[in-house]
Amino acid sequence: MVSENYLSRWAVLIPFIGMDQDDWMAGRTFRPNFLDSLNASRYTFGKLTAKELEMMNYDAFLQLVQKQRSIRRFKPDPLPDEFIDKIIEAGRFAPSGANSQPWEIVVVKDKEIKDQIVEILKEANVGNYKLGQTRPKEEQHPGDRRLHLHPGFQHAPVFFVLFYDKRLKTTYPLSAQAYSCESVTHSSMANIFLYMHMAATCLGLASQWITATAQPLPQALIKQLLDVPREFILYDTMIAGYPDQSPPPRLVRPAAEFTHINRYNRNKYRYDEQVKEFIRAIHQGRSTMPD
Repeated sequence: MVSENYLSRWAVLIPFIGMDQDDWMAGRTFRPNFLDSLNASRYTFGKLTAKELEMMNYDAFLQLVQKQRSIRRFKPDPLPDEFIDKIIEAGRFAPSGANSQPWEIVVVKDKEIKDQIVEILKEANVGNYKLGQTRPKEEQHPGDRRLHLHPGFQHAPVFFVLFYDKRLKTTYPLSAQAYSCESVTHSSMANIFLYMHMAATCLGLASQWITATAQPLPQALIKQLLDVPREFILYDTMIAGYPDQSPPPRLVRPAAEFTHINRYNRNKYRYDEQVKEFIRAIHQGRSTMPD
């Protein structure tokens, strides 16, 4: 068990800032409280300095970041096409290595196709569960101990399946192609993926990050199902919809713990047992998250 002192030192509760939890569960669009106040008073807004406006922009951004969570259960309610377009539009401006923009996105709304993707992942989950059982029990991730035959996202209205075109690696400098090609491409894809998740949160939606679709067998079957060219590699899948669960509080490391000025502060070095205790705390928190 993880010590209470450890949890109290680490646990930072991420609230649903800018709206109450009922509003968020109902799928209402994110609106920071202080922006509502600003809109209610043009006179006050007119007196704000440029620096104050910058700080309020940062506060709005920070509230959005704090609110974003990966959700495991969704309502079947359809999403407006306008929301789908807005999520993709935000992703379009994500930074990428050499501005290569290697992404291709298949937006899956058709129930029959979504059901087939879910079935592919159910089959893969059987093997993933067996693989997880090979780890010592005390090291197992909560996902290692669950056989996900009824994934909570199966009723979500939209699946965004993200691919990248590996041919675009030739846009990178030759040194990057030789030594860090995959790293640059994955960082580019991580950027668009994050932008899309943040856009969904801003619209009052929930989202989930599905990595299992990129495993070799699911990837091959999903590419075949969606008629995706062989040159494209499946990166990950983003599920989007209205939330049907409230996530538990999330453990977040204090900035002072991992920030070092000018040189690495060896007083902050975490020994193996400290790292293991941190991992146990993460797993303990995730074990309360319903599938």
